[in-house]
Amino acid sequence: MGSRFYQVSLIETSGTGVYFRTVTRELVDGKEELHPWMVRMLLAHGCDLGLYVGETGTIAADEDQVDADLWLAWDGVAAFATTE
Repeated sequence: MGSRFYQVSLIETSGTGVYFRTVTRELVDGKEELHPWMVRMLLAHGCDLGLYVGETGTIAADEDQVDADLWLAWDGVAAFATTE
């Protein structure tokens, strides 16, 4: 079994499509849930208004296996989230 990770990305749109720009990615031990980790990372990186997606999964040799995602509408202070 591979290492577990959390990743948070900013979702950006333009006339040509939707892009996911990675804000941060960390190996995790499973002690902190995705939502509080995302909020902590957004605050730590000084992220502004935007739509962000957090993912949790396992690092695999060929392709990461994403187990769950969480979408946050973030205004720099608070968030509205989908359920995990």
